[in-house]
Amino acid sequence: SRSVPTLLSLLKIAEHGSINKAAEALNMSQPALTRSITRLEATLGVPILDRTAKGVSMTPFGNALLESLRPYPS
Repeated sequence: SRSVPTLLSLLKIAEHGSINKAAEALNMSQPALTRSITRLEATLGVPILDRTAKGVSMTPFGNALLESLRPYPS
């Protein structure tokens, strides 16, 4: 499924606070990563990232999505 790589990309974006740095870490182009996240936001119908001149941060929905991806403590 395409959604797994997209969600992994989202984790990298959150980790780096930058789409450019996340794209570099994922060995993909920044435009491809941006398209992937834009498609995910369109599918979900909500913004996941707050984009600013200083980088990106997660919206409240983006944070909730990231929390849902974290494994439960054993």
